[in-house]
Amino acid sequence: MKAERSALDPRKKKTEIPNRKLVWLSVNCSYSHSSLALPLLHAASVGIGGWEWSVLETTLEADRAETALELAARKPDLVCATLYLFNRDAVMEILERLHALMPECRIAVGGPECLGEGAREILDCCPFVGTVFRGEGEEVFPEFLRTFSSGERRRQIVPEQETAIFHAWATAPSPVGDPFFRMDKPFVQLETSRGCPMNCCYCTSCGTTLRFRPPDAVRRDLEALRNRGGTEVRLLDRTFNFPEDRGVELLRLFRNEFPEIRFHLEIHPRLLGEAMRRELLAANPGQLHIEVGIQSLNARVQRAIGRSASPGEALEALRFLCRCSNFETHADLLAGLPEQSADSLFRDVADLLDAGPAEIQLEVLKVLPGTPLRSRAKELGIVFSPQPPYDVMRTESMSGAEILRFRLLSRLLDLTYNHPALHPVLRAARKESPEFLSGLLDFFLRNGLDLKRLFDLKRRFLLLADFFDGKNFDTTRTELALQWILAGYPPGTGPGMAAEKTSGIPENARLLSGSPASERERETRFLLLRRAGDTVYFALNRKYAFNRPAAVWLVRNGECGK
Repeated sequence: MKAERSALDPRKKKTEIPNRKLVWLSVNCSYSHSSLALPLLHAASVGIGGWEWSVLETTLEADRAETALELAARKPDLVCATLYLFNRDAVMEILERLHALMPECRIAVGGPECLGEGAREILDCCPFVGTVFRGEGEEVFPEFLRTFSSGERRRQIVPEQETAIFHAWATAPSPVGDPFFRMDKPFVQLETSRGCPMNCCYCTSCGTTLRFRPPDAVRRDLEALRNRGGTEVRLLDRTFNFPEDRGVELLRLFRNEFPEIRFHLEIHPRLLGEAMRRELLAANPGQLHIEVGIQSLNARVQRAIGRSASPGEALEALRFLCRCSNFETHADLLAGLPEQSADSLFRDVADLLDAGPAEIQLEVLKVLPGTPLRSRAKELGIVFSPQPPYDVMRTESMSGAEILRFRLLSRLLDLTYNHPALHPVLRAARKESPEFLSGLLDFFLRNGLDLKRLFDLKRRFLLLADFFDGKNFDTTRTELALQWILAGYPPGTGPGMAAEKTSGIPENARLLSGSPASERERETRFLLLRRAGDTVYFALNRKYAFNRPAAVWLVRNGECGK
């Protein structure tokens, strides 16, 4: 009988060391989002052995204690997470709970919250965090894994004195082919450039090194996405149209080779040259979604925040984009900027109403870690929340009450102007009474508007009808009636009472929408709505449309009918 070999027997086969376990904690705002940092860093770390990677993905609504227990059940050696201003509190609570359950587990974090002085703040206030990565991680993170020691308890910021820049990013492996790149979400995120040459003092990318993925690499990424069923791409490029010739080249690529993919782009209004305009006009209908960072139309404010576009140029560029019928444009404004007054911001909102973007996104400025604005906030007289989301609470030129009023105005815009059915109503009101918006806000506040309340669409219609009643808003009331009927509410009630019964549709009426066959049905009812320059006709038949009009026609004033 053979004797058993002892642990000291040199003939005993060497026991393999098991892989260390790295668990990536991804806490997203909603199910639709996913972490791009994970596939980027995993792709950059492919050549490093000895690690078993997995991901625990959840949302802000998930129970944090349960998430911590699930993390601990995986028995990780290292847990990593990306911190944003919206997920920071949730991630930190989960990690602190994990540390209580598994004090031997190492914890490392990175992301926008770790930029600038943010890295030191996290290390000082969160003793359970061992390593904070500051900046781009594709170079420093693999080195961290190579030298990782489970027993080491040194707490560190990487790099210690500066922000990491991955200069080889343009030719680095793409995250699209990585197994952690998610394709089961409503959209995917992709970079075709990294960094930004602009000097907006509130932005974490202010003046950062600009790098570009070669067009062939972008083409390969898009081909891979298409082959995997991707149809919606949000480009993370800070300024898609810089330089212009590259933006034009990519737009042509999107239009000619990837017409089935929809792209969300951020465009700088100052850099909208003729070549870019021609290419935008040629874009496939519905293929683009454009976001324009206007931020302010006040020249003094523009200079204070480091933006070089003149307000006139920015507004003209926005008007051009809003005239393009083949895509939607959303415009951004910020409240609480240096040198900004309440009056100038109200004028900015009014100017955007005139330009007519599909949505106006009015947000309170956030003083983010690692930005020039953060280091100069005290000097500029800006008081902001010390906790995420670091929103401005008061400035030298805008009181706390005025900041709150613009938060409420943002809520009002979301409930009214930003809804497709009410968008034309508010534009009509602006033309009839340029200063109506402040009064409309006061009216909604008297009727229960607050930062969280959500009025249903019918209630919004009725409130607008009450506000416009008895005032010099004839065109607006007619537009409100039209949209009420198109939205499927009973024509004989509310704003729809302005419609009149009629016997049929004039022969010269031009069909706008719906089924013309409904006109010939015996059960069909007909209504008309008189406007200043035309008359709108409706056919109502539940066989074709249960609530909404079965068809809609238009007759210009002065044209002969039957």
